[in-house]
Amino acid sequence: MAKTLEAHDKLIREIFEGSYQFEIPDYQRPYAWTTEQATELFDDLYSAMLDARTSGASSQYFLGSIVLIKEDRDPKSFVVDGQQRLSTLTILLAVLRVLMPNSASFLTKYLYKEGNPEWGELNEYRLKAREEDADFFRTYIQEQEGLERLISNTDKLEDSRLRYRENATLLLNKAKALRPDDLNSLWKFLANDCSLVVISTPDLEAAYRIFSVLNNRGLDLAPIDIIKAQVLGLIRTTAGESKSRTYAKEWSRIESALGRDAFGDLFGHIRSIYAKKKQKFILVKEFQEHITEYNTPIDLIDTVIKPYAEVWDFVRDADFEATEHADTINEHLSWLNRVDFKDWVPPALVYFKRFRQKPKLLADFFASLERLTYFLLVTKVGINERIETYAALTKEIEPIAFDGDLAALNTLALTEKQKREFVAALDGDIYRNLPKARMALVLRLKSLVRAPGVQLQDALSLEHVLPQTPPDGSEWLQWFPNEDEREGWTHRLANLVPLDRSKNSSASNYNFAKKKDAYFKGKGQASPFVLTQEVRSENEWTPLLLAERQKHLVGKLKDHWKLAVVTDNASAAAAN
Repeated sequence: MAKTLEAHDKLIREIFEGSYQFEIPDYQRPYAWTTEQATELFDDLYSAMLDARTSGASSQYFLGSIVLIKEDRDPKSFVVDGQQRLSTLTILLAVLRVLMPNSASFLTKYLYKEGNPEWGELNEYRLKAREEDADFFRTYIQEQEGLERLISNTDKLEDSRLRYRENATLLLNKAKALRPDDLNSLWKFLANDCSLVVISTPDLEAAYRIFSVLNNRGLDLAPIDIIKAQVLGLIRTTAGESKSRTYAKEWSRIESALGRDAFGDLFGHIRSIYAKKKQKFILVKEFQEHITEYNTPIDLIDTVIKPYAEVWDFVRDADFEATEHADTINEHLSWLNRVDFKDWVPPALVYFKRFRQKPKLLADFFASLERLTYFLLVTKVGINERIETYAALTKEIEPIAFDGDLAALNTLALTEKQKREFVAALDGDIYRNLPKARMALVLRLKSLVRAPGVQLQDALSLEHVLPQTPPDGSEWLQWFPNEDEREGWTHRLANLVPLDRSKNSSASNYNFAKKKDAYFKGKGQASPFVLTQEVRSENEWTPLLLAERQKHLVGKLKDHWKLAVVTDNASAAAAN
């Protein structure tokens, strides 16, 4: 009877040595990984390599899974899921071949098996891209010297071909920056210590069913389902069937109360609380490895999952209830939830769980956590440093002797240097430099200056009062004749106002008086946003006015986040 499904954990060298001839079917989407994903892959590999070298431990680093349509003994493998990862790894192998010339012939065999022209044998490429990209990928990635020609190629490229060149350039530059011994260690680590789970089936329908299970989170089997089965199985073994049924109902109650997605997120946050480092392996493996209560499953549910679920419920919805300070706590939580990362959640859960009955402590803590989080957001601190920062904060909260006093949480206290970096970023080109932070910043500022009794509404867009491209002959060019000065003000806080979308589209590049009409008229009412209303009282929009407005607005954020710096040089040096 033919096998319908196989799953094997394969090292990267095994995957690219010839047992598989990967082919991307034409119905797959084009190669789409951007430099962001390629950067994360490289940085994770390099970080894991350093960790392994420092610890001296030998353990496989899991790079994910791929799904193939493949007959049992036939190396031809149609890739249903995994194109992006396999293509990027192939590019990385080509980069290593360029930078390690002494190993070039050895590395080439991971890109293709060389044929013998005298016998009429063609090269056998380990990965064949989609038909429309296959020749390009083969010529510029897999063939010798192709990568250098791709990077120096100035032709206009689009779609997957542009992504190939961008990621090849990025990976080459990052690898070039390594010392020769680190580069060699990275190659050995990639080949011998990194693995993919290869799931293969000869049946197209079965392959796509597996693909759906892996990718439709919340609808099919997820890590939390595997953990649930293991935990309830342990309870059944150690405490009996009745106890297992009781805790199965409790598990389902918690999952239903949170919702499946949020429940899954909770397990990731709990993992982070215990592991205090970036996830490198599948969640099930890391949960088993790091959660100390895992082998006492009743304690796991009663003292870990249940209390953290209760806290996570009002942290994510900003709806904590208490006799005092609840509004303040929820306001800070609402602004924390606006940032585009959730690395702040683990220390928030730990502090909330410990000091839930002390709302004044909670209010002070979340005010400081908001400041730290927006500092990391605005100064564009990388994901690894963010995780390390929040892990350090979690460590400071956990000791039994800790009484909640923020003075003991050194991670929350920004240094004078960090305050200056924060203020400099706030005072700069936030529109172009901080696309992930600009709306949250303007809305936070709006919340600090809104009129009493006015409900805070989300702005749908940001409007440049001084247009990004002022028309020739306009008054804007009279007020800002110097192009550099005009460019310097266009994208800063002072020149940005929140608007609803209809008013934004109607304002366009009008002169100032006409633009104010668009802001404050139409549909019979003025803009509800105080920051926008402030524009109305001005007759001109000049560099001098913007300088005063910028100082005022940045000052509001400085006061809110307590960013006043020590001005005395000696004191500043001591503080750092």
